[in-house]
Amino acid sequence: MNFCSLCDVRPQSICAEMNEDEIRAISKTMAHHSVKEGHAIATEGEPVSHLNIIVSGTFRLVRMLEDGRRQITGFMFPGDFVGMSRGDSSYTAEALEPSLICSFAHNFLDQMSEKHPGIKDRLIARGSSELAKAQDHIVLLGKNTAEERVLSFLKLIGRARRGDDRLSTRIYLSMPRQDIADFLGLRMETLSRTFAKLKKTGHLKTVSGRFVELGEAFERAG
Repeated sequence: MNFCSLCDVRPQSICAEMNEDEIRAISKTMAHHSVKEGHAIATEGEPVSHLNIIVSGTFRLVRMLEDGRRQITGFMFPGDFVGMSRGDSSYTAEALEPSLICSFAHNFLDQMSEKHPGIKDRLIARGSSELAKAQDHIVLLGKNTAEERVLSFLKLIGRARRGDDRLSTRIYLSMPRQDIADFLGLRMETLSRTFAKLKKTGHLKTVSGRFVELGEAFERAG
């Protein structure tokens, strides 16, 4: 039994359409790595040579602004790809918890894509998905109220945790509150007040440590 046969995110990865013989072949070429909390698998401004598929754990995407401040541009979860674009990375991808990744050299992917067009199709589809995420973030920051931003964020994280369009009602937030505030364009004080307000309105049932449980008002709001 090889690592690929046990992979939980295989249905979402470039390997989804490969048969067992092909999986055994690529398992000799790919590499899987454990990533410690705080370590980066891509660094802003440095060349990208590998495509990394997140098997477990969470990563934050960080860009540095000209004035030295950082901007959290997104979060990555199991099944997501890091290192899609060739050339220099436009962000730093840091592990928020002990994680596991599967890594493919880009030149190997080029060779495999010639034999398996489905791989190229999946890469193109994932690139479109990443563009949609970036557009969603722009829309999110343009929302008028802090409450709308937080509710949209929780919906995004809840669905990402499940890996489908259904929504988990108990959500684990692996990212620190400061990361959430940065991502949503809010001050920490505003984020704390917003969580408290959403509890009063029934959108949130509990906010305890890293866990948030959604309330009935959240479910009614869709």
